[in-house]
Amino acid sequence: MFRALFALSLLSLSACSHSISMRASHFNMPVVSNEQWQGHAAMVMASETRVTLVNDINSNPPLRDKVLINSDIDASDFVAGANNIGFDASVSVFKGIEVYLENFLWGVRFQFLNHGTQNRVWVGSLMGAYGTKSETTTDAFYLGNNTTDAKAKSDITTSQAGVSLGYKYEYLVPYFSYIYEAHKVKTSITSTNGTFGPYNDEGNHSYYSLGLSTHQKGLRTAIEYSHIDIKWDRSDRETQEAFGIKLGFAW
Repeated sequence: MFRALFALSLLSLSACSHSISMRASHFNMPVVSNEQWQGHAAMVMASETRVTLVNDINSNPPLRDKVLINSDIDASDFVAGANNIGFDASVSVFKGIEVYLENFLWGVRFQFLNHGTQNRVWVGSLMGAYGTKSETTTDAFYLGNNTTDAKAKSDITTSQAGVSLGYKYEYLVPYFSYIYEAHKVKTSITSTNGTFGPYNDEGNHSYYSLGLSTHQKGLRTAIEYSHIDIKWDRSDRETQEAFGIKLGFAW
């Protein structure tokens, strides 16, 4: 009897939450490469936003009290966190239009203002992106020869739309950008208590960003600061300050 109560008490302490992560810097540039098939590839080190969708995947049923924003994030993640390294690439397919990849997002960017070779002009672009990914949390608790485990899997669909304005110098482009990002998430949970879900969650992030980037062939570098307004169902409205750094090569 004592051993059973002891086991239950330990299980009650083994609460495990389930969170998903979003990159908090998107480097929405106002310029597109001048010539067809020009582009770039780069590594990005950026802050992340972590959204806790399930407060305890071990409870019966799983506890979904409130969506939490950045409640389990490390302090280093707020300053171009090394925990969040991603990949960006782009290629110009038509005059003023490029296709790009940002981690799991595929997008199109159209430079509507002053596309071409001239410098010292105002430039502007519109963008849209879409992508899907899955993130999983597993938790195992061992007690003697017995094991209890739980698994939460979220299928995430993300859509983006935005605008960017800047001034094009010979090598650098300082810019301001705005992105509206919408997320739809379906989460399923399996544990020793059974199978639960799928649970549906929706949220949106609005990014107001200031950046500075090179735009010529050769070394591609950029730095960006973003203020993010964050709102999810079952959550309070939150804000976040984020930083990102990009380093790569343009051809």
